Amino acid sequence: MFRTCFAGLYEANLSVNMRMFDNFYVGVGYQNSHFQNNKFLKQQLFNAKVPYNTRCVANGAFIRLGYDQFFSEKGYVGYALNTGYAMCNYLNINPDSSLANRPYGPEKFNAAYVQPEISANFIVDNTLAFSVFFSYTTQFSRFDPKSPRFNQFGEVNTTSNNYVMSWINLGIGFTVLIKDKK
Repeated sequence: MFRTCFAGLYEANLSVNMRMFDNFYVGVGYQNSHFQNNKFLKQQLFNAKVPYNTRCVANGAFIRLGYDQFFSEKGYVGYALNTGYAMCNYLNINPDSSLANRPYGPEKFNAAYVQPEISANFIVDNTLAFSVFFSYTTQFSRFDPKSPRFNQFGEVNTTSNNYVMSWINLGIGFTVLIKDKK
């Protein structure tokens, strides 16, 4: 149901990592994810005048465990697992009094999540690397279509809701490399 209702606008992560031994590292970070309702909901008219513009925003903190496998002096493949806790809320909810959305679900919720990630990193100088990455986020909360007031739509309430909220990320990033002074 979540993928039927929402599409991702962006996800931004910022982490500080420290190498523990060999190519293994641990870090802490902040995550911000932003979703907007899908196009079929934009085409639905609320009170025949206002289109839906509901958002789902998540802010979270995470711990990062990773391993870098160098394939040359100019690049490496990174494998990481981010695990954390996110505070989520729905914004711009259209008021709805239909029985399909009652009882109303919460507009804010919190949930733990895991996010395995793989990246190809290209070192451009001694202190900077650019990357392309793929990750899959699993947030341990089941989507409730009554919370953003979407349960009245047949496209939503006939869709399976057997898995927790999840999404795929494809993106670009950069890493600032700090060398040991040894």
